[in-house]
Amino acid sequence: MAVFSRSHRSQGFALAAVLWLMAGLSIVVVLVADAAKTSAERVAQLRERTEFIRSALSGRAQAEYWLSGARPRSADFFDGATFVMADDTPYQIDANSTIAIQDHGGLIDLNTVNSELLTNFLVGCGVPVDKTPYLIDALADYTDSDSLQRLNGAERDTYTAEGKLAPRNSPLLSKAEVWDVYGWEPYRSAFEHNGCEHSLTIHGETTMLGSSLNLATAPSPVLKAAGLNEELIQDVVNARSDPVKVAERIAQNNALLGTGGMFGGAGGKQVQKVLRITHRHPTGPWLMTYTLTLDPENGDRPWSVSQPIMSAAPVSVGKLPPLPWPNQPPASTPSDVSRILSF
Repeated sequence: MAVFSRSHRSQGFALAAVLWLMAGLSIVVVLVADAAKTSAERVAQLRERTEFIRSALSGRAQAEYWLSGARPRSADFFDGATFVMADDTPYQIDANSTIAIQDHGGLIDLNTVNSELLTNFLVGCGVPVDKTPYLIDALADYTDSDSLQRLNGAERDTYTAEGKLAPRNSPLLSKAEVWDVYGWEPYRSAFEHNGCEHSLTIHGETTMLGSSLNLATAPSPVLKAAGLNEELIQDVVNARSDPVKVAERIAQNNALLGTGGMFGGAGGKQVQKVLRITHRHPTGPWLMTYTLTLDPENGDRPWSVSQPIMSAAPVSVGKLPPLPWPNQPPASTPSDVSRILSF
């Protein structure tokens, strides 16, 4: 009887050991499978990201050549047969990336301040109206060449007291530098929330009257800052599939605003030679942006690229599908176009 009991007890221990071993092996199998799945997902993401970069660089080459041989108009580039809008309209350049071109002339120039325009823009981006004079004066103090402090501005002593680097007293080197200006950083999230962070530039154009703004390529926050109401803004946005309609709408709005074409449009203002190019992945979070400067009169280097940034961004939802990019080469080469265009 005792022998049977010991035998039964041994079998029980053996069964328990086998069950524990099987449970341990199951855990190991699950961990290995999870690690393998994670590794496979990372490889797939890396492959997709690599393909996006390849596609974006290929698309950049196509865009550089096509744009350098096309003619800038008030809202687009035109090669005699096909047009490409310069108001951040997305174009499908191939299956792995889209491209969008934004004329810097349609953005708020941080290096040449138009106080009325910038005040309206800041308020629309979430800055209390009583705080706008401080931001505007601080920006002017940061970018001018002297150390004289404006009424609501900030110079070296103010920055030092806050433990911040002193202002460079020269134009901004990038639009991101504006967040180093005294008083601006607290409103950064408000800018992003209101879709204003992409409406800024350091490459704007100036005239004898000051900053020059091209409403034909301006995004909605800039159109609102220029004085257009929601109905007029929507009218311009709806017309942007047709550059002729856009030019007509801008001419009408200039007349309504009483600007007499000061902000540009059909009265002679055209897309400038400095452009913001944005490549996006159709489904992934990847984003590539850079500044493209066209110089078709330069026989050796008709274009240049600066400030490249690779980042991540959420996939756009609820926007119009991208338009097809022109497949044919431009009617003129950059060397030919330099004889007929006055960039």
